[in-house]
Amino acid sequence: MNNHTVCNDNMGDDACVCAMGYAEDSPPEKSCNLVINYKENPNFQVVTVKFKLDETTSIHDVFPETRFKEEIGSSLKEDEDDILILRQGCTEDDQQFIVQFVVKDKEAENAEIPYEPDDFVDPEKIVNKMKVIGFLTQIADFDVDEIVATDELIAIEGYADNSVLIIQAIVVGVVVVICCILGIWVYSRKKNDPEYSDNLQNV
Repeated sequence: MNNHTVCNDNMGDDACVCAMGYAEDSPPEKSCNLVINYKENPNFQVVTVKFKLDETTSIHDVFPETRFKEEIGSSLKEDEDDILILRQGCTEDDQQFIVQFVVKDKEAENAEIPYEPDDFVDPEKIVNKMKVIGFLTQIADFDVDEIVATDELIAIEGYADNSVLIIQAIVVGVVVVICCILGIWVYSRKKNDPEYSDNLQNV
């Protein structure tokens, strides 16, 4: 994932970055961790959908979020604008694509950002409902591997190879050491130079 991914883009204040890419540019939106009260609820329960990554999914440049919400909302009899995606991302082996979402509870009329767990429909109920209607094979043309309720959000940061950073740190360290050695050598040489010493005495 090269670029930052913004989820819920058409939902006003609920728009947020649900996956950080490799890009060095600043994220275009706030983190999805700020949309929910993640700081006080690190075990925020969500619906986790795991999709297979294969030839059929490779035709998509980006995950079809709008269609995903339409199909979920239609089947669950929920307003698609109440479906809030908090995470998108691949597993480390790139075998699965994960989407984690919650559904706003219509009874939580006074809910506001950052949302609390009680502002959403119980993810366990959502998962059970999806199983009852047989929503287990395909969503938005993506083959489903698993649908579960989990209390762990996947990391929002993109995976990056730290070896480049390590090499850069080593190079900087070596340069600093060389500069220090050269500085000491130049200072010692000038100090031992009689002409330099005479000039100091004349000052």
